[in-house]
Amino acid sequence: MRRDRAAAKKSPTLPRSDVVAHCGVALKRVAVLLEDETTILVVRTALECAGLQFDRYPTLPALLRAVRRDDHLAVVIDTTVASFDCAALLAWRRHWRGADVPVVALGADDGQTAMRLLDLGVDDFVAKPVRGAELLARLRAAGRRGAAAHEADGPPSVAGCSIDRAASAIVSDSSRVALTARELALARVLFENVGQVVTRTYLSQVVWGQDEAMASRSIEQHVYQLRRKIKRCAGEVLSLRSIYGSGYLVDVAEGQVPPMHWPAAASSPA
Repeated sequence: MRRDRAAAKKSPTLPRSDVVAHCGVALKRVAVLLEDETTILVVRTALECAGLQFDRYPTLPALLRAVRRDDHLAVVIDTTVASFDCAALLAWRRHWRGADVPVVALGADDGQTAMRLLDLGVDDFVAKPVRGAELLARLRAAGRRGAAAHEADGPPSVAGCSIDRAASAIVSDSSRVALTARELALARVLFENVGQVVTRTYLSQVVWGQDEAMASRSIEQHVYQLRRKIKRCAGEVLSLRSIYGSGYLVDVAEGQVPPMHWPAAASSPA
């Protein structure tokens, strides 16, 4: 308890202009999932001293809806809270926004937690009790790495058909078809798992940020629209099939170029 209080008292008090000069313009609004009051005080103070907006959400689904809707350019999550599912956040981030949205995890100072979370895919880690100046430094570093990765990452391609995230479109040599934000996220998941069944439960978690019962009708509607757009762009080369009682599958027609698989997602699609 004394360490927590000491950490709160040592929150950064640098002049606002000095910290902003170091932060640059990459980070403006930071979405946070925090629960204990000491950590909230330290993180809020650090972000506001740096000229950043502190946006706290009570649940992971609430945070996902907000990050999808608004321009939050970083997320801070306290992994010591059991209900804050870091793996689900990372899976959602991968398909909706990509690596240009830094996720910094807070956790126990035991050595093992940092290794586990970094292997899971977080961009950086800060041990609790949190030190505000360290959190800001790690947010800046994660933002720089994310921007570099985004610039280097080419569009995923399957049998000559690509998902262009920057343009929000599905593209082939002869066609370009615009996608909505939700269709884009859905297409990324399905293209990542070409030839594999992607369950409705997995889609509801990583694309909708909701449970399957709430997302079911919307999933059906978006799959229907995406199927039509894939056919417009790729003709008979690719097909998006419904697998009864399970989920959906993108198939490559026989004789086409084998699919290019991305690295495994944070949680299994099936």
